[in-house]
Amino acid sequence: MTPTPAMTIDQIEVDGAMVVVAEVEELSAAEKPCFMTAQGKERGTYMRLADGDHRLDTYSVFQLSVLTVPSEADREPVPEATIADLDTDLVDRTIARLKTNRPRSLDGTSSDRHVLERIGAIDRGTGSPTLGGILALGSFPQQFFPQLMISFASYPGGSKDVVVGDERMIDRSVLEGSIPDMIDDAVAAVVRNLRVRRVSHGAGARNVPEIPIDASREAITNSVMHRDYSPMARGDQVRVELYPDHLEVHSPGGLWGGQSINAIFAGQSRSRNSVLARLLTDVPFTDRDETVGENAGSGIPRMLGEMTRNGLPAPRFSSVPAEFVAVLDRFGLLNPETRDWLDSLDNRVRTPIGDNALALIHHLGSVTVDELRRQLAIDTLDAQNALDELASANMVKFERGTYRLIRTTGGQDDLSTVERAIVGALTGDVTMTVQDLSVAVERTPGTLRPHLRNLIARGVVVATAPPTSRRRAYRLAGT
Repeated sequence: MTPTPAMTIDQIEVDGAMVVVAEVEELSAAEKPCFMTAQGKERGTYMRLADGDHRLDTYSVFQLSVLTVPSEADREPVPEATIADLDTDLVDRTIARLKTNRPRSLDGTSSDRHVLERIGAIDRGTGSPTLGGILALGSFPQQFFPQLMISFASYPGGSKDVVVGDERMIDRSVLEGSIPDMIDDAVAAVVRNLRVRRVSHGAGARNVPEIPIDASREAITNSVMHRDYSPMARGDQVRVELYPDHLEVHSPGGLWGGQSINAIFAGQSRSRNSVLARLLTDVPFTDRDETVGENAGSGIPRMLGEMTRNGLPAPRFSSVPAEFVAVLDRFGLLNPETRDWLDSLDNRVRTPIGDNALALIHHLGSVTVDELRRQLAIDTLDAQNALDELASANMVKFERGTYRLIRTTGGQDDLSTVERAIVGALTGDVTMTVQDLSVAVERTPGTLRPHLRNLIARGVVVATAPPTSRRRAYRLAGT
């Protein structure tokens, strides 16, 4: 293999037999990818998934190869474009902000064109707008790059392949224009598809969407600011996908610069697209003086704060070489049904962290110390202590690195005939609506609902959405 990874080989005893164990150290970001020498880098780079080796595609291999190489894509001139393709009003407002907030950046400039060259929006050699310039300040960037847009879709089920009646999508939009306009339009599309609750505010009240607007905005802003804009990725758009219980934001290209998920939670800032990221700290939105970004590593911590302050789980992130995904949950852990379930539990002294930890395990099936730390925005010691206390109270058990529920109230010995039928229908990691269950167990939805409430209260069944949701479905807890 090239390069040769460091590894340690040892023998350990498992169930009375000796087993050879090899621990392979992860390569540094600058050394990746590791590939089969005889096959070459492009055809010999694999990813281990479950019990199989899967050859990475060309784009993923490319992404691994440039993990620590700053991208020049946003500096590239767009030959077909001219300065006339920039939004005059947006350019004027950006330069006005520079005069106020960064006056030294304008020293020695004698014209707007010179200013735009200085900030990287125009290529000095050709006079054409750069990719970063056309995306941040262009009147219609998709004239030159049709796929550098945001697609939005709201789905009726828990995955894209679920069709409810004749409904495959509830809403769909293609969001185009400059980056400021795309972000605003994408946030508006998300908000119009979310449920809202009425919250008292002073002498009046206001509508609050399930997911805080600022959290959605930060997720979408990060995706367009830090996505991969290299030629290989210009056929891929940012995808914003809304499901009954969560929002997903997909952007081309994984985490850049050797960053980890933990590092971005801590506010570490590294920009794949340095010109674009800097531009977006100066470019305002169309209808207000607020700029698009800060480029200070504050986006993820702000998302975390917005979610946890509103009683929602912390944002979840995943990264593979070809894609980065942010996930925001639509409803909080301690909804009324979860509170009823917590009230039904005994054998413990209740604490706010303990309740949230149990609710999270109830919702996700299992949780690690690090996941609990991130989800509740607490330190590692508090997370460990909370889980240890629950384990001491025989509420959870620790196995293979995660904590899982001990079913103290979810036994099935005393379930009714209907409830046993419901559990049987849900066996096998399936999710079903009350209408699906009605067909499966041959009972009316009205007959099933009180039994479902009892199963939820006892921790046997979990609902995927609040009681008011038309998309509400059910699955066995822990699956």
